[in-house]
Order: sequence, then structure tokens, then C-alpha cells
Amino acid sequence: MANIMVALTVATGLTSCLKDEDPYSAGFQFSRPTNVRTYLYANTSTDSLEMLCLGPWQITSDTPEATWCTLDEMKGVGSSIYCFGVHFKPNTTDNARLAQFTITDTKHPDDARSSWQYVQYATRGDGSFGTAALVKGITSSDGWTVSIGYDELCRPVQMRVKGPETNALNYTMKYNDTSKLLTVNTNNGEMTGTMDNGYQTERLIGGGDTIGYTPQYYSNGVEMSINYAFNYVASSIRRTQAFAYLIGGKSLLPDSLHTADSLIYLNRWKLENRPQAIERYKFAYSQMDNRYQTVDANQLIFGMDNCEPLQLISMFRLCRSTSIVKQATTADGTIDVSTTLNANRSVSRMVVKDSRKGTEITYDFEY
Repeated sequence: MANIMVALTVATGLTSCLKDEDPYSAGFQFSRPTNVRTYLYANTSTDSLEMLCLGPWQITSDTPEATWCTLDEMKGVGSSIYCFGVHFKPNTTDNARLAQFTITDTKHPDDARSSWQYVQYATRGDGSFGTAALVKGITSSDGWTVSIGYDELCRPVQMRVKGPETNALNYTMKYNDTSKLLTVNTNNGEMTGTMDNGYQTERLIGGGDTIGYTPQYYSNGVEMSINYAFNYVASSIRRTQAFAYLIGGKSLLPDSLHTADSLIYLNRWKLENRPQAIERYKFAYSQMDNRYQTVDANQLIFGMDNCEPLQLISMFRLCRSTSIVKQATTADGTIDVSTTLNANRSVSRMVVKDSRKGTEITYDFEY
């Protein structure tokens, strides 16, 4: 991505050189975007541009080949405030891409002009590529089924998880693009959180449920950097699942390659007479990319009974390693993973062999 950043020279701020010399005023004051460079995800569809224009103006594209980015207005009059839409097509190139625009005062172009950029990641908000296949269902050889539905922006809007001896867990997701509010309804009630332009949130809260990221701390009480270690905790009236990820200082930027070095998993039941579990995993990874399907396939290695559903559909992107696990080592033995891919590099089947339990579970993916 660094190469496209230096291809064009942009202004250092979004306030142009303002002139207020009688009898003419020239210049622009932007309230949106707030930065010279705006970052988007492969499935971000809209943004807005808001500005005060002192003189007549015209916008030109400095990257005319970037037809994936369009503005609702390209010229206007002075002494006016403008607010209009910016639209983006899905990025299906598997590479980041850039669009740059320049606004100029048409009567005094030397007195007032400003440039800004939009950079669209190769990956969607959930960490999958913009070309990634939508997983509609997963079935396991031990009797579990998962069904997932999506909207036109490839965002999950419903999920149903059913075990052989359990009641179905049902999830529905609503995305309010105006208020930036994400709402998730479950069997237990409603949770809400503020979402970013990748339709992701840091935490969902509602009723007896809390799901999201929490920090880890050093022994002296200092908070660790999130790209070194963090927790993902899903707590409900029924049980608490906590996943302590050790990243080890890798970049967690959306298009970066990163894998968790290890994981501590805690599972504590509240309403059922079942023992608390604490397991430690050290991971080895295959050469297979985990971003060519919408779900995080690595979540299945724990078994569906221990799989936290919102992690499976990658509604919390930082938990998603970009490579597929081939082996997880524990103090009691190993979990070996064999993965078969489709022609488009999405996962077709995973076979998980747990030497500790003497089990072998096959997961088949439907698209």
C-alpha cells in the first residue's frame, strides 16, 4: 500500500489558503472529510463531503482511472455551504486502491485549491477480501449446523446455530448507517454498539450480555498495546467465554498479514453444572489464506460447543488470523487441522483431529 501513497502529492490540510481581500473572497473550509486521507473498507459504500465555499468552485479527479469513487457534485457557487454524497464500488481487486480529488476556486485558482484522497482497503470490514465467498452454511459430522444470511454489502444479517442436543441460537443484525449503530438481537435480547465504516464495533452491550474487546495488562498494571495482546470476552447470563490472544507486536491494520502466536481460552458456565475449562494453545499455520471466505475458519478448531458465534462470522475483525491453522499444541496433546480449498481459495472442508479426546470432526462449507 505504501507505493500508492507516494504516487501523488496532497495538501497537508483540508483548509485551503483563504483569501479575504476586498472585493473578493476565495477559499474552502471542510468539516468532512476531517483528514487529507480517508481510509475505507472493500465493502464501504458511502461517505459524505461537507464544506463552506467562499467562491465558485470546481472539483477535478487527479486519478481519472479511479471510477470506483464518485461524487454527487463536481461544481458550485460561492458563499454557500455544501453537503453531498461520496460513493464507492466494492473493491474486488484483492489490492488497496486510491482516488484523489482537487477542488479549485474557478475565478482565482491560484488563491484557493485543496486536494484529498480516499484509500480503499483490499479487505472488507470483517477482514475477508472483497472477492471472498459468502459462507451460507456449515455442517459438522458431530451434528452441528450453522446458517448465515447477508445483505448487499456482504454484511451478516442473520445467523442460526443448532447443535444435536441444544436449542437453536438465533442472531439478527441491523446496521444503521446514519446513526452508526449496530444492533444484534439474540435469544437473550438486544445488544448495541457504535460501528466504524467497516461495520465493526469494539463492544456490544445489552441486557445480561456483553461482547467485545478488553485490554491485557503487564504485571505492573500498565496496559499492553493491542497489537501485542488483547482479550475477546463474550459474557451472558448462561456462560462466559474469554479468549486471550497473544499477537506479539504484529500489525493489525486491515490489510496486514498477522497471526496469533498463542491463545488462552476460558469457558465458565453459570446456569449449568459443568466444569470450568482453561486451555492454552500454541499455533502453527499453513500457507492457506484465511481471508477468501467470510467466516473465520480457525474458530472451528475448538469444536462448535466452544465456538463463539460472533467470532465465527468475524464481527470482531482483530480476532481473525490471516492464515489457517494447521496445528494447535496444548499441554495434553495436539489438534491437527486438514483443510481442503475450493477453486476460488475459499474453504471447502476442514477436518479437525484432537489427539487429547481421540475425536475427528469434519466441517463442510456451503456457499
